[in-house]
Amino acid sequence: MIYLEASLRVVPGKMNELMEVFEKEYLPVSNKLGRKLAAQWRTTIGTLDEVTDLWVYNDLAHMQQFQEARAKSPEFIKASEHLRALIAHETTRLMVPTPLSSMK
Repeated sequence: MIYLEASLRVVPGKMNELMEVFEKEYLPVSNKLGRKLAAQWRTTIGTLDEVTDLWVYNDLAHMQQFQEARAKSPEFIKASEHLRALIAHETTRLMVPTPLSSMK
């Protein structure tokens, strides 16, 4: 398994709207196209207005299949545009578990 961590700095005052768009639009179409959300966190201390998603893929080929499918999906493109309007900055990292990780 491989994991994509996406840290989203939310436009101040837009957290509730972002969470609603994520739950009702972005997550369902992501799941439909084969991507699963392993975890999601939001900050309460430190940098505020930040959400971190952890997406799980079987391997790089699975991630590539998702990327190709999302590029062809009008539903995903619309949900992404709606979500992006609420994000001030995004950072992503591709990670693989170590032998000590409980997530394999």
